[in-house]
Amino acid sequence: MLSIGRQRLSQSVLCHSSRLATQQPRRWNSSDNTNGQNDSSDTPLSVQSLLNVLDANKDSQPAKTPVEGIASILQESTLKHQQRQQATDSNGYDLTTLTDQLHNMSQAPFQLHVNASFNNTIVTLTRPNGSPLVSASGGSAGFKKAQRSGYEAAHQAATQLLDKMNAKNLQVPNVHIILKGFGPGRDAAFKALVAGANWNVRRITDATPIPFGGCRPKKARRL
Repeated sequence: MLSIGRQRLSQSVLCHSSRLATQQPRRWNSSDNTNGQNDSSDTPLSVQSLLNVLDANKDSQPAKTPVEGIASILQESTLKHQQRQQATDSNGYDLTTLTDQLHNMSQAPFQLHVNASFNNTIVTLTRPNGSPLVSASGGSAGFKKAQRSGYEAAHQAATQLLDKMNAKNLQVPNVHIILKGFGPGRDAAFKALVAGANWNVRRITDATPIPFGGCRPKKARRL
């Protein structure tokens, strides 16, 4: 009995495998493929329904004239600009401040001279035409002899110049800083002047004279 059952089972398996081998492969777009027909029939319907919805939304919105479209764009840009201004800090420029700044820019700048030699540091504030207003130096700050050209002497001279300006209540709308010489007090005076007052610096010039050939220099000192 067992042998007969095994023979029948093997025959049924062989018959099934032979049917699968003889069966023709079907393409996905063949006419006898029912699944392909269902998919192809469903896809156009879904696309058509989506197009119908878009057309309905388009018809529901009123058409805008070119003038209305430009007006809406300008309104959106204005709103965005107002939002940016509100997001930034409140220290913005108003028309009065801008007018004052333009008026100050049209005026000739005052001149702030820093003469830093190896013997002394002299700081002078002049009018636009060159006439001096206030002046200070390392010697006027209380330093003597070789100490007049030092870093501290230049710092004290710049501070003394600022004090004289405040005492005379001088209003300097804009300034042109002129540096001359490579003495040790050059950087000290410049830093003290820039940090001590709210200058509107228009220009910074280095007027140190540099000889092109020039005279024969003095013989170097032998140590």
